[in-house]
Amino acid sequence: MLLSLLPVAVFLALTRVTGPSLAVLGGFLTSAVVFYFTRRDRLIGLLTLFGFAVVTASAVVGITEGSERAYLASGPISDFLFVPLYVGSLFLHRPLVGGIARELVPAIAGRVPLDAPVYRQLSIVWAGFDILHGAVAVVLLSRLSVAQYVIWSRVALWPFTALLLAASAANIWRCACRRPPAEDAS
Repeated sequence: MLLSLLPVAVFLALTRVTGPSLAVLGGFLTSAVVFYFTRRDRLIGLLTLFGFAVVTASAVVGITEGSERAYLASGPISDFLFVPLYVGSLFLHRPLVGGIARELVPAIAGRVPLDAPVYRQLSIVWAGFDILHGAVAVVLLSRLSVAQYVIWSRVALWPFTALLLAASAANIWRCACRRPPAEDAS
């Protein structure tokens, strides 16, 4: 989570000393380095790659148009684009939250089936949250200066993200504790 602040810090610092295109380029290159060192395999890796693709597209538009806001729009764009992933995962009976949770905490994989109601419910909640999160970010991006947006969007939105992460973890843990561990197949 702290590494995700590095591209923002580089971008914000560069906006003070250079033009928009170079600030976007610096922020994007820093994002690329962070992505390289934090990339993963499997589902979380694919989701990270998806987010990085959005950042890349936003950076290209930001650099070519000289628009810091186009680059910063990658946040709300990602929020809105993740909604169909959550919804689609429900139709496939493989809720996205379940896949993510099982990769982050493999110990629950044997306790909570991937199609458990808790994962379906949390996938719906996260889809709704991403819609609200993206909408608030769009409003902030349209009304604040670039520097104000970078600071206030984090101050205003991160606490709610942290609360939802904690509530999700608590619900999954509660569900896992009610189930016996899976028998070892070997």
